[in-house]
Amino acid sequence: MKNSTKITNASIESAGLPKDAKQVIAEYVWNGFDAKASIVSIDISSNELGYIDRIRIADDGEGISPDTLNYSFGNFLDSLKKVQPKRTSYTRGKKGKGRFSFSLFATRAIWNTVVAVDDELMQYNLVIDRDAKETYDNTELQPSNAAHTGTTVVLEGVFGLNAFTLESEEFVDFMAQEFGWFLHLNKDLGYSIKINGKPISYQQLIQETDETSFTVYSPQENSFVFKVNYIRWKYPIGDRYYYYFMDSSKLEVAKLLSSFNNNAIDFHHSVYVESAFFNGFEQSDMTLSSEGNLFSEKEQQVVHRKLLTELRDMLDRKQKKYVREQAVDIKLQELIKKDLLPRYNSSDTDKQRKAKLLLLIQELYIADPRAFVGIKVDLIRTYLGFLDLLLQTDRKAEILTIVEQAIKLSDKERERIKSILN
Repeated sequence: MKNSTKITNASIESAGLPKDAKQVIAEYVWNGFDAKASIVSIDISSNELGYIDRIRIADDGEGISPDTLNYSFGNFLDSLKKVQPKRTSYTRGKKGKGRFSFSLFATRAIWNTVVAVDDELMQYNLVIDRDAKETYDNTELQPSNAAHTGTTVVLEGVFGLNAFTLESEEFVDFMAQEFGWFLHLNKDLGYSIKINGKPISYQQLIQETDETSFTVYSPQENSFVFKVNYIRWKYPIGDRYYYYFMDSSKLEVAKLLSSFNNNAIDFHHSVYVESAFFNGFEQSDMTLSSEGNLFSEKEQQVVHRKLLTELRDMLDRKQKKYVREQAVDIKLQELIKKDLLPRYNSSDTDKQRKAKLLLLIQELYIADPRAFVGIKVDLIRTYLGFLDLLLQTDRKAEILTIVEQAIKLSDKERERIKSILN
């Protein structure tokens, strides 16, 4: 049965569809996870020369309810996802664009979807042609022999795309970076993405992980439990880093910049916070004030401020641990390699001077790496020269007073610096 829609080819072409085949495939995978799938399989049918016969993307989600077709397939940029929280901060199948993104490299998309209707599995097909995207065809519901609900999208008439591209390490790496955080958060539920039957791996992108939980009490003595997943990535995942707030279904409702957004020390991190506290909230309902209050009610604001304090303390400990164990050695070697330290001779006295300066630099860098970031080389050389001179005088203890005017030190950091100066 052919159905007319409220869309036109022109409106679709001007809507900013993905320009990269990898992003198109990712759109369909996200559609599967948005439909509560746990496994999404991508299968490429091709010949020895890499010519693609078809691309098949199958999931075990809930399927596409026939009751929503007029709304979800008939209104471009107005799908059901428009009123649903996003799973992440990036655009995932946003406003129905994903349905039409196949037109970048395929002439037709065919959906076979199995849904549960009154405790019975039923199936039907949907078809959209590249040259007539203002209409779609669907078949009638009929009983299904499938073992479970789900949707399979078959992209036919593939052009301008070689199978080797979708089977390359580059594509696998892209998918790992795109979905790694999501697969990690759902690892206990067995979530996976398979490409030609082989599950993609994302562990190679992760340097460190940690799971913990906080219980925060409101002034009314109500308690809220927050499950926290911390990930430190081996590589940059963007220009900035965030706390992601999710409800109990792992749907993101908001995000906030972390205060640790300095790429200069390669502290690439994400923090995912899951709690029933966020249930019922949507991004549009929240007001992000300059103070970082996501919520309008006083009790929620108090809980949120306490939560942020816990998160910042946790991330501060993680960053200092990373800097002490890895980044500081890299920085010290960099200073030596660039010849930024004062000149020393081979005498025991100069060796001791150099060792003491390096210890002080190490503690200052651990306390706040920003003290050495974004500063011109000549200024760093001068800065270190003055520190070295002060360390040789009877006023070296005053270095601590000067440092504390610029860097907030913990009690332990203060004692370690004091020990060096003494």
